[in-house]
Amino acid sequence: MFLFLALLDSPEEQEKFTEIYEQYRHFMWYVANQKLQDAHLAEDAVQEAFLALIRHFDKVEEVHSPRTKKFLATIVRSKAADILRKVKPEEELNEYAANERGGGDILEQYLTKENYHDLISCVLELEDHYRVIFEYKYMYEMGDAEIGDILGISAKNVNVRYFRARKKLQKMIQKEGGRFEHA
Repeated sequence: MFLFLALLDSPEEQEKFTEIYEQYRHFMWYVANQKLQDAHLAEDAVQEAFLALIRHFDKVEEVHSPRTKKFLATIVRSKAADILRKVKPEEELNEYAANERGGGDILEQYLTKENYHDLISCVLELEDHYRVIFEYKYMYEMGDAEIGDILGISAKNVNVRYFRARKKLQKMIQKEGGRFEHA
């Protein structure tokens, strides 16, 4: 923990970080271990998550809030997924095709209050590497470069994943058509 504290500028930030560390480290380990099924790898994921937190420390307003807990869970899940990819390499991402032309965006049609919960349930069904992009972009209002920094990928790759995630959501919505009749 001393390494983390050395990276912070003020005593107030150090105190806030210590409080976050003490409050959430076990929770973060549990989240990482659920994904990794390995205590040592889970510990690595937690350490990487705390390093990422320091880079984006300004995003944490209150230590004891559901938003902070969710933010930390998202970061540690992302770091655990990175570790999994290193342990079990997946296929490289393919270059994505140019944006679809014409026809309006089906997601825009379903972003209504009545369909919000259905849309969220579809987002939660996405694979982690797509879902986390939506969480950072919409819940924490982060830009592609910030998201890329946390995930350890380029801003362009964030944009690619976002584009692919939108396409998957559009297919899910079309397939589940009846779930979104209120629009």
